[in-house]
Amino acid sequence: MMIFEHTVPTLLILMGVLIALAVLAFSILRFTVLQPATFVIAGLRILFLLLLGWCLFLPNRRNAEISYVKPRFVVALDATASMKITPGEGINSRWRDAQAVIHMPWVDVVSAECEVDAYPIRPDLGNQISIAGLTNLQADANASYLRNAMVILSQRYAGQNVSGMLLLSDGLDTREALDDWAAGDWPWPIYTASFESAEDWQAEPDVRVDTVKTPRRVVVDWQTELKTIVSGQGTRGQPINVRLLKDGVIASEEPTVIPEMGGSRELNFTLDHSEIGTFTYAIHVPPLPGETHTNDNTYMLSVQVVDARNQLLYVEGAPRWESKYLTRTLKKSSQVTPLVFLRGPGGKFLTIGQRGNASADMTTSELANFKIVVVGDLESTELGDARAQNLVNFVDQGGSLILLGGARAWGSRGYSQTALKKVLPVKSHGNVLSEGKFPSSLTDTGRSHPAFAGDPAIWEAMPPVLSYVPGVELTPGAQALATASDGGSVHPIIATQRYGQGKVIAILTDSLWRWSLSIGTASTKPYGRFVEQLMVWMSPAEDAIQAAKVELFSDREEVYLGETLDLSARLGRKLNMDRADTQVTCAITDAEDRTLPFSMQASEVVTSSGTSFPGYISTFKADQPGLYTATAIARSGTRELSSEPITFYVRPFTPESIPKPVDAELLRTLAKSSGGQFFESKDALNAALSGLTFATQEQESVEFSSLWRTLVMLSCLTLLLAIEWILRRVKNLP
Repeated sequence: MMIFEHTVPTLLILMGVLIALAVLAFSILRFTVLQPATFVIAGLRILFLLLLGWCLFLPNRRNAEISYVKPRFVVALDATASMKITPGEGINSRWRDAQAVIHMPWVDVVSAECEVDAYPIRPDLGNQISIAGLTNLQADANASYLRNAMVILSQRYAGQNVSGMLLLSDGLDTREALDDWAAGDWPWPIYTASFESAEDWQAEPDVRVDTVKTPRRVVVDWQTELKTIVSGQGTRGQPINVRLLKDGVIASEEPTVIPEMGGSRELNFTLDHSEIGTFTYAIHVPPLPGETHTNDNTYMLSVQVVDARNQLLYVEGAPRWESKYLTRTLKKSSQVTPLVFLRGPGGKFLTIGQRGNASADMTTSELANFKIVVVGDLESTELGDARAQNLVNFVDQGGSLILLGGARAWGSRGYSQTALKKVLPVKSHGNVLSEGKFPSSLTDTGRSHPAFAGDPAIWEAMPPVLSYVPGVELTPGAQALATASDGGSVHPIIATQRYGQGKVIAILTDSLWRWSLSIGTASTKPYGRFVEQLMVWMSPAEDAIQAAKVELFSDREEVYLGETLDLSARLGRKLNMDRADTQVTCAITDAEDRTLPFSMQASEVVTSSGTSFPGYISTFKADQPGLYTATAIARSGTRELSSEPITFYVRPFTPESIPKPVDAELLRTLAKSSGGQFFESKDALNAALSGLTFATQEQESVEFSSLWRTLVMLSCLTLLLAIEWILRRVKNLP
């Protein structure tokens, strides 16, 4: 078929050709002598113009061919260890039955009508193989991600002509807790089968916790739901008490009944999160009499409870006036949720606020839960080297630190004798507080600082203080916000500077609380206003925190013993680390509180959504079951930054090794929801598949070839012009 692809209107092309012919006729009649050669040249020119006009229509030849494409038929074989299970002696295993199915006559019938593609179902669905290749497989995989395999196959064959799928599996999915996914929309009929009989199974006493689902990070005072699936068999129909333990103590108990021949039950527990902290929960099912597999009767996880407001940690020495008024003000603050530790009799700490499982140890994992830390009047020996260094890292990562004044903190054995010396806004100072009554005022920097915002008149008449640290020399990057006057000298009493990504405030007096008692402050309340506005300024924005921290991720929240877990970390964009010189390790603490460091390698990390980012990866394989905690630590030079800890649970077994009946209900649901069929005998399966009809799909292929943009056409146009030119020269015509 010839088609024309010109975009210029046909009438315009015809008019152009006619005008050219008219001009040619006029030129011949008006300017040439009529003789035979003239008519030959005119004929050549007319032929050239007509041929050129035809080319302007852009003619093409369209050749269409119809071909017939066979449909595809997919065979998926579960190649996991559970397929080798048999209900009893003398009964075929599922693997043996599956191998028998792929050697039945239906294979030849379907292969004659379809392209048959085969796949083994393993944790990672591999490439397509031939159906004959299924006979060379071994049922040895330790996990069957059945739903994942089905979804991948649906996506892989999207838009293709697939007539159906044969799924040879026991329906046991080691990743999915519930079977509701089987009732989804599937793109083609799925044919499933089970040749076991429930009567073949002898119910060995066994109960187990299959899975637990609950939010892992919640806000304090929330109530959340914990869902658990327990299953088993051989229960003799007796009730089973499923226990919820919180930090090792029974918090709730729910009875349930599992059928004698096996089944599963879903139970819901309500979690009350009244305290801030990280808490360990466990679901425990007491073993049945005669039960031998008891290592799957407990499942553990951790839940982190945080506050919607910024959390503040205040660690103080012995109670004093400063701690009394500051604690009272912080409790009234709308900006922070305070947790206060005061040293009481015998050196033990007294707690004010929701403690949870937090402590005054100020470990890296504990500090990760706070945005602001206030350190009171502590000497270097009380604070300790480890806590001081943790505070330096905390500020470096974007946290805010307030260092209160006091004779011990600013004495000769105070802050300056610890690692905090790196972050202090002062590089030298006297060791004994000067006491008296000293007028206080704001500096020019202080007048414009957010901590002293509001009515300027309030801060022009600031109350006096009763002490100051003498001989203070600020660091080059520090700024004094307020000063005290002693005769003709001025001494900083509030100084600030930035360190790393965080902020540091030094209070160089132990009598700021006096601002609450001075005459004329009842209405203006300068102390409360200062503390509240200081909290606002020191509270880091969430996006700034995320951009200035180390983050750690895991690809799963639970693995089975012997499986590997992928851990990935990334550095926030505001961390000014030399990435070429940065070393990242992952410290993993197991159930026995042993901490093992694992090196993380720089690599491009690909997320589940397909996006990627430059980060660090490591693979962990657990050799002991239990609840694990992991923290990423980035080191560059003298800097050390840590991520918030994450937890994952290593289960002590793989369900692939547990004697369980085929999940026939799931297989029936898959067949029904997809428009397929479930078979209970090999002969019925063979007959049904052999009798399937397959619709061959027509596929039209179209080929276009140009009729004007060819060597022949170009040669003809060139030849006509050449012959005309030669005749003109030979006949000596103009």
